[in-house]
Amino acid sequence: MEPRIQYAQTKDGVSIAFYTVGEGMPLVDMPVVLDSHLQLLWKAPEFRPSYEHLVDKRQLVRYDARGTGLSERDVDDFSLDALVLDLEAVVDHLELEPFALFAAFYAGPVAIAYAARHPERVSHLILWHSFARARDTASPQTRALARLLDTDWETYTETTAHTMLGWSESEAARRLAERYRESMSQEAMKAFMRAMRGIDVTDLLPQLEVPTLVLHRRQVRFTQVDLSRGLAARIPDARLALLEGTSPTPSLGDVDAVLVAIDEF
Repeated sequence: MEPRIQYAQTKDGVSIAFYTVGEGMPLVDMPVVLDSHLQLLWKAPEFRPSYEHLVDKRQLVRYDARGTGLSERDVDDFSLDALVLDLEAVVDHLELEPFALFAAFYAGPVAIAYAARHPERVSHLILWHSFARARDTASPQTRALARLLDTDWETYTETTAHTMLGWSESEAARRLAERYRESMSQEAMKAFMRAMRGIDVTDLLPQLEVPTLVLHRRQVRFTQVDLSRGLAARIPDARLALLEGTSPTPSLGDVDAVLVAIDEF
């Protein structure tokens, strides 16, 4: 049975779609912007084992970021402060306190900013393949993808999907690329990436007072392990867990190792 989609309004007037399932300690699973569509992700079979495990003893909260999925699409502000407003709208609507945050990739700086501003509300911070400064993620691969984003939306989504799943997973990558295109428009993704280029939360890292777990799969080429090491080194008392595997998606590959790390944290 699909969860009931609800809406919260941000302080700048954007409607944010979210759902909550399960009972127990709240865990807010923050959206990965290009793959942010609550209904489609709920139906995706590859995510079901993770969802079922997480809701067994927790209240799982998921939302679509502004400009994506079931949230308000007609927006042009994807700044760090705007994305923090999305998270604030949902947790304030649900009156969550305290709650844990799980943030992957570009959601990481948003979670870091929120946790620095509201340390009393965040019980645990879990960062997956994330970073503090967006320009540190630049590589020949990301620059090539950026050129595709400007010129060919379909090829961009197909290439990104193959990067996430591997080039041997042709059918799965095709479905993922279709979900990307359902999640947001090319123009929205371009606006998001423009906003991301200037994001830098490095100065906030020493201020974090929240227990933090940094997770990274060693063999993933899409993001550099040194970025995760840098996060763990700069956040007071943070734990770094380096896992085995080649999938940059936590719900694929050795999912059990990811869930064990979260449970033990």
